[in-house]
Amino acid sequence: MSPTTPGGQAWRRTVQAVERELERLRVPSAWLWRWRLRRRIVLVGPMGCGKSTVGRELARLVGCAHLDADAVFTQAHGPIPEFFVEHGEPAFRRAEEQVMEHLLSRHRPFVLSCGGGAVLSAATRRRLKESDDHVVHLDVAPSDALRRVRGGHGRPALKGDPQGNWERLRNERDHLYREVADVTIDTTGLSSQDVAWRIVESVRRRNKE
Repeated sequence: MSPTTPGGQAWRRTVQAVERELERLRVPSAWLWRWRLRRRIVLVGPMGCGKSTVGRELARLVGCAHLDADAVFTQAHGPIPEFFVEHGEPAFRRAEEQVMEHLLSRHRPFVLSCGGGAVLSAATRRRLKESDDHVVHLDVAPSDALRRVRGGHGRPALKGDPQGNWERLRNERDHLYREVADVTIDTTGLSSQDVAWRIVESVRRRNKE
């Protein structure tokens, strides 16, 4: 079986795990007990901007599931660095696109943290722009980003020149993040809770429009 084709036991187990996570009941923060998330929140942005940590905190606040696209990919296909080495980046991007297609086809509110390169897929960008999702672009200064990703350890795309590669990738993709996003938030110097509350407020404003 092709490494980029959903199927087999690993993929079926991954799909079942995603469904269990979505179905598990949760209680929102006491500050939001009268408010219910009615649409999916999707976080995009460069490595180290806080998509995963903010996503977990945001899901805790609003009382819904949090899914991390990179974690779902890993469950289905194995560790991303090893996949890169064995199959190459084009195969990784095809598999990533299929994981995103599956996650974006789920019809219930949850928080989704995307991989930094997910927006490279034209199909993924089209799904995000055509959906009712609230897409949040998280930006960050290079110094904060590299500290959060431990200087690029375990990140194939940053190998050799972590800061230079991070800045190049961020600059190449920035217009794609903004193309799909409803709002941009700079996470530099902010805690995950601060960013999560800013996202809640942006969703509330959008609901009033």
